[in-house]
Amino acid sequence: MSVYLASARRLMALAAVVRGRAYHPQRYMIETLAGAIEDAAIALQTSPVDEPGQIPQPAADAVREATDLLAQHDFMIPAAVLGYATAPITGVLPTMEPLNAVSVQLARQDIDLRARRLAIIEHGHLNSRDDEVLNAALTGLIALHRKHERLAAAVTVDNERPCNRGKAPAYLGH
Repeated sequence: MSVYLASARRLMALAAVVRGRAYHPQRYMIETLAGAIEDAAIALQTSPVDEPGQIPQPAADAVREATDLLAQHDFMIPAAVLGYATAPITGVLPTMEPLNAVSVQLARQDIDLRARRLAIIEHGHLNSRDDEVLNAALTGLIALHRKHERLAAAVTVDNERPCNRGKAPAYLGH
């Protein structure tokens, strides 16, 4: 399967996951988001490739529209998840950076989330031919990135507490 077809397949699966998992008080906004993601998938399948390794302009425009929607509205879907869909073309996966928590408990949660993300990627679930596995992988990545965003906010607050200011991040090595 070409990288363009792989990305198109991931985008179509992501649109289905968005329809099932996204939240917005105005339902049509979820359809608008899912539609933009589907438009990107269709554009990947129908637009000529100008330069290998580059997303064709119509698909890039649709991905940008979906990214903008995710940035402007809280759908409870992190924008980073779009990067997993386009990664076969771009060769770049979204990251989940260490949070440098001072608290051992928060540092452990950070490590756990990053390890779970890595497991989904390393086990090849995003490349599965089984639609249910692909949908589960995307759903899992959405949940992990969402939890990581919330954990980042908690780490920021915890690291700024007077008793934690100036402390080095917790070290959990053996």
